[in-house]
Amino acid sequence: VHPREAAARLCCSLALLLTATRPAIAQVRPNSDWRTLRTEHFYIHFTPELEALARRAAVDAESAYVELSQHLHPPRGKIDVVISDDVDFSNGSATSFPTNRITVYANPPVFESALRFTDDPTKLVVTHELTHVFHLDRAGGIWKVLQKVFGRSPFLFPNAYEPSWLVEGLAVYYESKITGSGRIEGTEHRMIARTAALARALPRLDQLSLANPHFPYGYSAYAYGSLFMDYLARTHGDSAMRTFVESSSRQLIPLYLNGPAKRAFGRSFTREYTVWAESLLKSAPPWNPPMPGWHDLTVDGAYTAFPRWMSDSTIVYTGTPGRESYGAYKLTLRSPTAQSPKLTASRERIGRRNTHSPNSVLADGSLLYSQLDYTSPYTIRSDLYVDRVRGGTERLTHAARLAFPDARADGLIVAVNTLPAGTRIALVSADGRRVTPITSGGQDVQWSDPRWSPDGKHIAAIRWMRGGTSEVAVIDTTGRVEQTMIRERTVNASPSWSPDGRYVYFSSDRGGVMNLYRASFRPAFPDTLMIPDLQRVSDATTGLFEPQPSPNGRDLAATVFKADGYHIGVAPIAEEKTRNAEQLASVQPREVVAPVSDTSATTNYSPWRTLWPRYWIPFAETALGESATRIGAFTSGSDVVGRHSYQALLFVPTDNSGLTGALSYRNATLGQPLVEIAASQDWVNYVRILNQQNQPIGVLRRRIRDASLALTLVRPRVRTNSYLSIAGGVEGRDYGVDSLPLLSRLDPVYQRGYYYPRLLASIGWSNAQRPLLAISPEDGVSLSSSTRYRWRTGDTSSGTVSVVGSAAAFKSLDLPGFAHHVLALRLTGGVQDHRGTGYYEVGGISGGILDVLPGYTLGEGRRTFSVRGFPPAHLLGIRAAAGSAEYRAPFKRPGRGLGMLPLFLDRMSITVFGDAGSAWCPAIFPTRQAPNSSLCTQGGFDNKVFFVEPRVIASAGAELNISAAVLNWDQPFRFRWGVAVPVAGKELYPVRSATSYVTVGLSF
Repeated sequence: VHPREAAARLCCSLALLLTATRPAIAQVRPNSDWRTLRTEHFYIHFTPELEALARRAAVDAESAYVELSQHLHPPRGKIDVVISDDVDFSNGSATSFPTNRITVYANPPVFESALRFTDDPTKLVVTHELTHVFHLDRAGGIWKVLQKVFGRSPFLFPNAYEPSWLVEGLAVYYESKITGSGRIEGTEHRMIARTAALARALPRLDQLSLANPHFPYGYSAYAYGSLFMDYLARTHGDSAMRTFVESSSRQLIPLYLNGPAKRAFGRSFTREYTVWAESLLKSAPPWNPPMPGWHDLTVDGAYTAFPRWMSDSTIVYTGTPGRESYGAYKLTLRSPTAQSPKLTASRERIGRRNTHSPNSVLADGSLLYSQLDYTSPYTIRSDLYVDRVRGGTERLTHAARLAFPDARADGLIVAVNTLPAGTRIALVSADGRRVTPITSGGQDVQWSDPRWSPDGKHIAAIRWMRGGTSEVAVIDTTGRVEQTMIRERTVNASPSWSPDGRYVYFSSDRGGVMNLYRASFRPAFPDTLMIPDLQRVSDATTGLFEPQPSPNGRDLAATVFKADGYHIGVAPIAEEKTRNAEQLASVQPREVVAPVSDTSATTNYSPWRTLWPRYWIPFAETALGESATRIGAFTSGSDVVGRHSYQALLFVPTDNSGLTGALSYRNATLGQPLVEIAASQDWVNYVRILNQQNQPIGVLRRRIRDASLALTLVRPRVRTNSYLSIAGGVEGRDYGVDSLPLLSRLDPVYQRGYYYPRLLASIGWSNAQRPLLAISPEDGVSLSSSTRYRWRTGDTSSGTVSVVGSAAAFKSLDLPGFAHHVLALRLTGGVQDHRGTGYYEVGGISGGILDVLPGYTLGEGRRTFSVRGFPPAHLLGIRAAAGSAEYRAPFKRPGRGLGMLPLFLDRMSITVFGDAGSAWCPAIFPTRQAPNSSLCTQGGFDNKVFFVEPRVIASAGAELNISAAVLNWDQPFRFRWGVAVPVAGKELYPVRSATSYVTVGLSF
């Protein structure tokens, strides 16, 4: 393995094997003006507009640190906390490698239903991520000793090997225990478990994975993991959680979880989970329709949201059944008949969406909505779009941070306007050019879910206030509150108006289960909360959301939760079935303590403290063509905001024949372009020197030194991705011998050095889709091209150009199965002139590389001109072309593991393929020296043959694709077992009649 390849493969293995960071990459803009605030246990990094939030977060972090220290052992050293406002959604991440680091997105969780029950969003997310640091940083026993020797190597954190249901479950448990709010205290996680128990569909412990292909997909690790951790703590005491963390951190085999579980809880996880699941089944309530006369209109579950009536018989909503990318769908209601007594609906996909958003129906039938997209490689913003009824999509705003729009009859739009750490209500002109905020918003007050009244004079919205209070409020067009319909420490959401404007409908979990309510609109009593005027209109045992009265006022559409996902349904509005809502003392607002901010001085951000290497990994390999062994070490580093990163690999040969190694560095200080510098050195035994008696008297060694500089521009978008890279480099070659006197006896060509500068340009673009349950890219194309110019200094005639291009196309087929069937086609071509010294290689298997351990890999990597069934480099030439056609079909969706073994089977598919390729050297021998010029039309090289005319090799075969996580539970990789049969070109060289192989990754 070349040192540069070894470094790249090792870095790949870190990403594939470790589960310490969730998510692994933070969306942080490195070229911002970062500042730093220091506290006793933290470095808080922020940008100027987030200083107020950062100062509060510093106090929240210290408070959470003190409280968590009473439950878990504190981590080592200070912790870096990066507060970013670069995305318009809520999230965070934490890692203990290479140092303890936390990233928090400043966007408040007003759009995330599971996170809405919070007294203080910043403290909630900081506590959650800090729990990860307390948990993952812990290392005892042999792991502590190894970290003393090798530093904070990513392989030496025993708790980082644990499954996500445990890691995330523990963090959610403590987020609620410390803050008194969060997901354990809320209702959504319990709704998921209660509904599954009601349907007798509770998942087994080995089904809880971030890769789970069954609803609720990866969120099952959070929901069931947190409730299971809460059950263990309530059953065995909170101290048992600390006992488990300490025991697992000393476990010699960290993948064996039942041992620490028995020491902490007295029984294995498997047994405890079984007991807990049985208790859920016993306590599950009976199923009953959420409303009298209720009819489900969708049948395939997964995600549906925001039903809106287009007419009395047509509903539009957003969602995905899992097989398709997120989109807008239209339901056309069919009245019951004698043959079909149930109300049903036909469904039509009418548009694609990047994210979930309500579709507001404009006067001409166009649809107004919001969606997220990149505005820079590091920034994701929410903007307004319109799907015109005449066709086409119009973007109304750019980087305006507007979401959840609703349009008045005259086109005036009301929407949520996101601020740093806050939200407010704003009015937006119909063309999107004028945005006028009408309410305040910030850390202590958040607004969401605005809806126009039928007369266009009022707006119903949700107002959250620090301390967890949620209100359904009605404001006028200036933002003045005209009526507060409910004010409780609960989750209220999705207000809508009755057609006559008399009532505001909304959903609330004030009774422990999300149900639908309505309140009378009485603007004459703005400060009076009249619970008798609050009526409950549903009685769901699972959860009912997003009420929407029909234009004629007869029906109510809503979203109901079931074991297989969310469904759109409808029921008649029955006045006699409504009842006054009960007064609930347990959900009344609590006393709010005034927030406290840190007052320490700030400094300019410095990357150097976090950039310093913190670990090293030993590495060994056999030198190419040598009997010697190279002993080396690998390290890497990056600062917390991603301005600088590097990787370094150094080898020392046991025969003292010369150092080899590689160094790469990336600088993102400018944001764009990314500046990448790389350098490497390698020594190989080139020729054995023989005396006149053909006895070896020395070895001619060749040293290859390489340096490169690349500038890369990337343009990520939700639906497309493109890049442009321009690079320059130089390769130097010189020679040496193990006995200096021998050098003077060699040909003078070996007594000097040679330098080969090069220029390289690469470009790529793709718009292929990847739905939730996809087995392959779908419905798009991927294009790429690379051009290289290389020459030797001092030789003006040595310049050579090579061009390689690739195009792939994917088309989905709506056939039976858990995912779409896919037709995939790939064409590649390469051309270089006659002055080059290399050849394109046709043949072999294309795929990925999976590093099982440092130095041990599975897979052959990506091949440009792959033809399965033939050996690699079966054909050589300065012209090459290849093509592959594949039919990919879903097969099985296991979505389970094997007990407590570190294995998770995600999904399986079958591929039938055909490959073809050719390589040739037109008119090669008059202008380019061949290794064996005695062959006039064919030249030999390493037992290969050059053809002056295209000669095609082709194969056909089939593959079984298994997506599985091996030695972990949450990060599956594609394994392929296939059989290829040559069907053309067998006469060129001897080949097997059939080849069986195992590899990894997609072929393309």
